[in-house]
Amino acid sequence: MNGVRLGFAFLLRRWGQALLCVLIGALGVAAVLMVTVAERELPPAAQRAFGGVDLVIGPKGSSLDLVLCCVLHVSEPRGLIPLADAMAIVRHPLIRSAAPIALGDSIGGSRIAGTSPAILSVYKAELAAGAVWAAPFQAVLGAQAARTLKLKIGDKFAGSHGLAAGSEIHAEFPYTVTGILRPTGSALDRLVLTSLESVYQIHHHHEREEAEAKGDPPPEAAPPAATAVVAAFRSPIAMASLPRLIDATPGFSGASPVMESARLVRAGRPVIMAALAIGVMFAIIAAATAAVALTAAIGARTRDLALLRVLGAHPYELAWIAVAEAWMLSLAATLFGVLLMIVAGAQGSRLLAERNGLVFEGLPTLADIAQVLAAALVIALLAALGPAIRAARAPVEEILKP
Repeated sequence: MNGVRLGFAFLLRRWGQALLCVLIGALGVAAVLMVTVAERELPPAAQRAFGGVDLVIGPKGSSLDLVLCCVLHVSEPRGLIPLADAMAIVRHPLIRSAAPIALGDSIGGSRIAGTSPAILSVYKAELAAGAVWAAPFQAVLGAQAARTLKLKIGDKFAGSHGLAAGSEIHAEFPYTVTGILRPTGSALDRLVLTSLESVYQIHHHHEREEAEAKGDPPPEAAPPAATAVVAAFRSPIAMASLPRLIDATPGFSGASPVMESARLVRAGRPVIMAALAIGVMFAIIAAATAAVALTAAIGARTRDLALLRVLGAHPYELAWIAVAEAWMLSLAATLFGVLLMIVAGAQGSRLLAERNGLVFEGLPTLADIAQVLAAALVIALLAALGPAIRAARAPVEEILKP
C-alpha cells in the first residue's frame, strides 16, 4: 500500500483546508527566514556601508543621528561646525586620513557633498574613469549615482536644494562631471562629490539674494564651516579614546559608526525577537490547523481505514497515511514560504541599497532552508501523532456496519 499516494488523494479531496494550512505555514516559514537572514546580514551590511569611516565629527547632539546623516546619508544635516577647528582636532597621530563634508543639495535623490579629495583616501575609493575635480562646480560621481542618474564624463547637471523631490533647482550653478568612482559597496557609491568652494558659493549666493529681498546690506562672508568631518583610524585602539575625547570638546560631538550600529542592533533586539515569535506562532497555528483537519478527516474516513485493515493493511501503514499528509503539507508550506522570503528579500535588498546604501544578499542559505524544513517536519510529525494513532486503531467492525 502506498501511503503517500493515498495521503495525497485524501488531501485533494479537502483541498480548501490543505491550502489554508499551507498558506499559514508559509507565512511562518517566511517570517522566521526573514528574521534569520536580517539578523545575520544587516550588521555586516551596515559596516560595508560605512566604508572606511571610523569616526565622524559634528555639532553637539545625537551620535546616531550624526552617523545616519553624515555616514549613511539618509537624514538631513542638523548644523555646522567651524572647519578650521574641526580639522585641527583630526590632526592626531591615530588618524590616518580625514575629510570635511558640506551637505545641502542633491540631484535625483543622490546627495551632493562638498569635500576634499582626501575623502577618497578615507573610503579607500578609486576612480574608474576621469579625474578628481580641479575647480568649483566640477563633480565626481559614485558608481551607483552615475548609474542612477545616467550621467557620464563631460555631462552637465544642476542640483536642487535639500533631499526632497521638487525642491528649487540651482540652474545658475551647473556642475560638470569630471570623474566616476569604482563601486565600493559603501554609501559613497550614492554620492556626488565636489569641492567645498562649490557649496560655499551657492550658499553665499542665496544669502545675498535673501538680503537683497529684505533690503538689507550684503552679509559678510562667514568663516568656512562644514556639516561634519569623517576620518579613518590608523589603529583600532583609537576607537576606545577618540570619540570620548571629542565629546569633551565644547561644540563638537564624535561618533563611531561601528559602535552606533552595534548599539542600534542591541536596541532592536526585542523587535527581532518579536518578529521571530510571530513567525513561530504562525507555524504553531498551521500545525494546530493541520492537526484538527487531520483528526476530522480520520474520523470521516473511519470506514475507509477499516476496509484497508480488512484488505490486509498493517496498523502502522494506516498511521503512515496521516503522517504523510502532514509532511506533504509541511513540505508545501516550507517551499512556498521560501519562495515568499526570496521575493520579499530581493525587493527589500533593492530598496535598502537604493535608499540607505545597505548592500547585502537578502536570501536564505541552503543551511537556513534545511534547518527550517527540519523544524517544520518535526512540528508536522507532532501534529500528526494523534490522528496517526487514531488511524492505526481503526476498528475492523466499522466495515460490518450496515
